[in-house]
Amino acid sequence: MENGMCKGELEQWNFTPNKELLKSSENSVRSFLHMLISNLPNPIHNLTQDEGESTRPVIPLGHGDPSNFPCFRTTPVAEDCLIDSIRSAKYNCYPPCTGMLPARKAVANYLSTDLPYELTAEDVFLSNGCTQAVEIMMAVLASPGANVLLPCPAYPLYEGRAICSGIEARYFHLLPENGWEVDLDNVEAIADSNTVAMLLANPANPCGNVFSYEHLSKVKLSFSF
Repeated sequence: MENGMCKGELEQWNFTPNKELLKSSENSVRSFLHMLISNLPNPIHNLTQDEGESTRPVIPLGHGDPSNFPCFRTTPVAEDCLIDSIRSAKYNCYPPCTGMLPARKAVANYLSTDLPYELTAEDVFLSNGCTQAVEIMMAVLASPGANVLLPCPAYPLYEGRAICSGIEARYFHLLPENGWEVDLDNVEAIADSNTVAMLLANPANPCGNVFSYEHLSKVKLSFSF
């Protein structure tokens, strides 16, 4: 038996999933998307049309990674840069946890073109995708009694990471009749002195709307408490 235990002793281990994390993801948009795709005749590759017609490939627009489909190709410029970096043998070591300096400088220069001030590499933190970025953000915001304001509906990852960091997730409504704008009265009702952040995804996920400058200005005023 594993670890010298007798049969039946494994039942004493209390390995159970985090119920709060399971709850935060069970009603996600992606779960409903998977349910719909699973009921297609041939969900990913081909969908049979009316009798007598040829099959056509199906591209699920809810899939967030277009490179999963052969009709979408990465630009050769990016491929060549990656190959050149590998062959240079300059980047075979562990990179800084904040990202390689040349990459952070490039991001700072790019973002500075639309800002009234100049960013530097020290203002940029590169992560291994959005999941790690959300994890780091929640860990930084965590403090005793802290809460974050999340839109409803929202991508479930934010709630899951808030729970892992010991932060209370509070939800403000989005108004579908107003193009999914923020319910400002709702924000003022649920925010308090322990609110450390408010999430605004723009363009929004999963609603797909884009907040206007005027509406974002109103949100900023309502959150200035």
